[in-house]
Amino acid sequence: MNEAEIEQLFKGEGFERLVMAGGGVPRDVLSLFLEAMSAHDGEAVGKDEVRVLSKSNLERRIEELKKDSHADEQDLLIAGIYMLRSFCLSENTNILLVPEKVMQQQEEWKSLFNRLLDYRIIHQAGTALTHKSSPGNYQAFAIDIGCHAHFRKMENRFTEIDVSRVEAKDQMRSAPILTEADLNTFLPAFPRMQSSCFWSVSLKLAKLVIECLRANRWYGSLKLAA
Repeated sequence: MNEAEIEQLFKGEGFERLVMAGGGVPRDVLSLFLEAMSAHDGEAVGKDEVRVLSKSNLERRIEELKKDSHADEQDLLIAGIYMLRSFCLSENTNILLVPEKVMQQQEEWKSLFNRLLDYRIIHQAGTALTHKSSPGNYQAFAIDIGCHAHFRKMENRFTEIDVSRVEAKDQMRSAPILTEADLNTFLPAFPRMQSSCFWSVSLKLAKLVIECLRANRWYGSLKLAA
């Protein structure tokens, strides 16, 4: 198959959106592509087709996480997903920055981010980045496209950085920062202890967080209930 034939399989920004929806993982991109082609009788894949698929794709990943995680950590992982999604939607961007020192020194938060990375619910977008207006180094994370791409009403007011583009690194240097204070606001009674104890002792608090999140207007837009 030549380049021209491949291009005919997509329309508009379909290919770029498909890569973002698959988190840049070839297996996931191919799987989504085959699903899109099957669902639309082999028609060219465009932005709208990917928008629909991205939601169900994210839901599958979260179901996998819930299935594989222990009962005493499941609620906290789900609460973590909502925390990051809520932060990005409130900031109107798909990228957030976390201070390097938090990821290096706070094992509990590092563990949470790593679990969500493993299930491709968030994606690593950069490391050792500097910010244009704040000192220090940061890690950049992108929330999965399934968290926001299916909201048509967000177009033209939601800044979506395509991490595959050359200019992405410079754009990410202006992304909002999820500070340690923000993280500790999420879990105001957060216990400072060894990470091996973190999930079990935080379960009750996580359930309270989830109950608050369920009251938010956007909670029901995805099938993520624990």
